[in-house]
Amino acid sequence: MKPTKVSLPRRMLQCLKQCVDCNTANCFTSINSFVNIFLIPFVILIPSFALAHDGGPTVLSDDKYANFEELKQNEDPSVYRIATKQAGSTMLILAIHGGGIEPGTSEIANELSRTYSMYLFEGLKLSGNSSLHITSTHFDEPGALEMAAGHQYILSLHGYYAEDRNIKVGGTDRNKMSKLVDELHQAGFAAEMLGPGDKYAGTSPDNIANKSITGLSIQLEMSTGFRKSLFDTFTLKDRALTQNEDFYRFTEVLSRFIKDHYDPLHA
Repeated sequence: MKPTKVSLPRRMLQCLKQCVDCNTANCFTSINSFVNIFLIPFVILIPSFALAHDGGPTVLSDDKYANFEELKQNEDPSVYRIATKQAGSTMLILAIHGGGIEPGTSEIANELSRTYSMYLFEGLKLSGNSSLHITSTHFDEPGALEMAAGHQYILSLHGYYAEDRNIKVGGTDRNKMSKLVDELHQAGFAAEMLGPGDKYAGTSPDNIANKSITGLSIQLEMSTGFRKSLFDTFTLKDRALTQNEDFYRFTEVLSRFIKDHYDPLHA
């Protein structure tokens, strides 16, 4: 005869009833087995509900603040700075993690702003600037949104932690991304083009770099080792004064690339 099927709640009640006739250790072992069976599916599903990283797999965000308004309400204005320049160019140089947040991106942005429009958000704390990091998909400072919406294209500068010397090239303008990787290689810089699903790809429509008129962007993620190699002294107060030959070679590659591929008079 086929055994009678017992529901999960009834089995749990039977387990509890057995506690009367068993010692405490055995009782809790029985209960735990049912609890584990019941909870395991939920534990497996939890990661899929984690916050999505821009353009890539699901990961939890480490940002202290969910948006710029929250940062503004909780941080002293002296610990950050916003710098902008309107150059009348079709390209906007964007560095929303400048200063001590992702060191080296400010100096690159400032150098490129000699020719192109720039938006720069900098962390100025003596330490702990990571608390000022707002991920690109949540960065909504009004001035930045306005400048993004007023330009055809955006070059977004970022840094990631790694001691090698590498540049990850992402964004939505895939045709131009490939050309930039080739030009960086020709200049002797290690670079790789990211697929659209990479966590550093920067392809989300919520990414501020993709809120230009055309929605076309190039996002550079530069390793710590690479950014350090551009300066003789890699401190907040000394970087602007110790830019070396590699710094100027790199920014020249970027400047020439923008001129050749995005300047309407040359493209």
